Amino acid sequence: MNHTAYRSQRMVAGWLSLLACVCLLCMGWLPGSVQAADYQPLPAQAAVISCAALGQQALTGVADAPVSIRAASVVSTPKGDFCKVEGNIAPAIGFEVDLPLKGWTQRYLQGGCGGLCGMTRVGISNAGRCGPALNGEFVVAGNDMGHKGPMMGPDQASFGADPQKRIDFAYRANHQTALVAKALIKAFYGQPARFSYFIGCSDGGREALMETQRYPDDFDGVAAGAPATLFQLQNSLYHGWNVVANQRADGSNILLQKRLGILHRAVLEHCAEGSGVKDGLLQDPLSCKVDPAWAQCPAGATDSSQCLSAEEVAVARKLYDGPLDAAGRKLTMGGVLPGSELQWMVPATAQGKSMSNDIASLAISYLILPQVDQAMGNLQQLRFDDASFAQLAQLAPLYNATNTNLQPFRQHGGKLILWHGLADTSVTPAVSLAYYQGVQQQLGAAATDSFMRLFLLPGVGHCGGGDGYDQVDVLAPLMAWTELQQPPAALLTGKLAHAAADFMAGPPPAGLPAEGKPAQAAPTLHAAPMPSSPLARPWGEVKATRPVYPWPLIARYRGQGDVNDAASYQAVPSALTLPLVFNSLASSLIGPDNQRNYRVENGRLTVLP
Repeated sequence: MNHTAYRSQRMVAGWLSLLACVCLLCMGWLPGSVQAADYQPLPAQAAVISCAALGQQALTGVADAPVSIRAASVVSTPKGDFCKVEGNIAPAIGFEVDLPLKGWTQRYLQGGCGGLCGMTRVGISNAGRCGPALNGEFVVAGNDMGHKGPMMGPDQASFGADPQKRIDFAYRANHQTALVAKALIKAFYGQPARFSYFIGCSDGGREALMETQRYPDDFDGVAAGAPATLFQLQNSLYHGWNVVANQRADGSNILLQKRLGILHRAVLEHCAEGSGVKDGLLQDPLSCKVDPAWAQCPAGATDSSQCLSAEEVAVARKLYDGPLDAAGRKLTMGGVLPGSELQWMVPATAQGKSMSNDIASLAISYLILPQVDQAMGNLQQLRFDDASFAQLAQLAPLYNATNTNLQPFRQHGGKLILWHGLADTSVTPAVSLAYYQGVQQQLGAAATDSFMRLFLLPGVGHCGGGDGYDQVDVLAPLMAWTELQQPPAALLTGKLAHAAADFMAGPPPAGLPAEGKPAQAAPTLHAAPMPSSPLARPWGEVKATRPVYPWPLIARYRGQGDVNDAASYQAVPSALTLPLVFNSLASSLIGPDNQRNYRVENGRLTVLP
């Protein structure tokens, strides 16, 4: 980034700091309350044809392949009746569109899916304080990304044996679903949607960014959470390193789950929390130069119950670094961040497996390479060098969502909220930071700020969970920005009064301990999929709220007021020197116009001219 762009970024940051403080005081954020409407007061519309008639619609020419409607039925919800349309886009994209019979306020929302998808369901995530989403005012759609199967499990990646299913998963399914859903909307209500939104996390975040990059006219507002942006490397070298770096020559594991708390406590003792409140959350973990030797047992110690061995410390250092070649050069954007230790995907036992093992092994076997090669899924054979990097990055133009040229989306008038938990160990937050800076470098800091903001949530794991404030509504501020041109000065985040065993499932069932989880619970990649529903889930009871400001601003306590109230915090600049430098081979995969379209020829993926 040149000096002018950097100076512009700092000026914008200063302006945001003032604006955020004013907004927090004026809005009077209250725990558990739904904010006043910050969106256009569009009149509600009723259907002009029956649900049965909608099911008979001819959708010839709407998508790039034949579309069939399998069923159209009226389903009841607590907020009214919906017409549920289920169908297929050839060859195998299963979709569902739920349209309210009454009360539609002219908005369309498409939800992304997590893991490797495979299930058709609709849902609105991270919108628990958004009135229209809670009240059933959206048309909502989702799809299975072109294949059937479990989101997680030993067979989740086997669809990679069919190259067309790879294309559908990579980018085609969401675009074609959007075209079909918009055609159904126009037929059902006699008019198109006034605003269209896409919201997703994890692979759903990758899907969200893919839409802004490949199909900039599909959606007006997009929220991308914890996006698996560098799909090729994240699911191979990054997770593979987490496995191999933690194993002895005999394949046994070194650093185990029950030992992570020791390291986490040492990090909190040495790294500044940054908020002005002792809450165990690092507001700015990248500014801490972490040294896992802080937790190492002194020489000659006979009791290692509260300290780590030199062998364990060496593993921790490797995990913080991320994948390195023999010369110590970074192959990806880095590893896990300080403060995330309790979320690390390490095994529970010396002979056990971690989620990282499953992710890397299955992805390399079925998806990462141009041809299925299950032998390559043996992580003991994985090499961390230039040759392996080049081999594993071959399909980056297919899967990766790292195109920094968002000028077409900006010209469309689109708005983009990018958010990421700083304790995410499945997709390192450094990838989102690198991508955001790449867009700034491509378009300039001021232009980027006009349509895109990055929010980093302290202590929050992958799409939620962790010790941070993981209740977050990104849809309401996205609507305000998209419809009223009111950029988000901050996101309001909350911490549940009763943490859930499954962080996406709401309050714990009767009989569960108040904290909802054991002292050291195994981290998970994803919560179980939520049931299909066109209604957003409201926030549960929260015990505290906290603002999260656009990066590079962080929240700091004002010195007075309730420490559990978001209004008691103000924005201050990060201690980091900007722009951040990501000196890695992966940096070459983040840049403008680096995606390609594919087709299947003779059973193989072929790049279109």
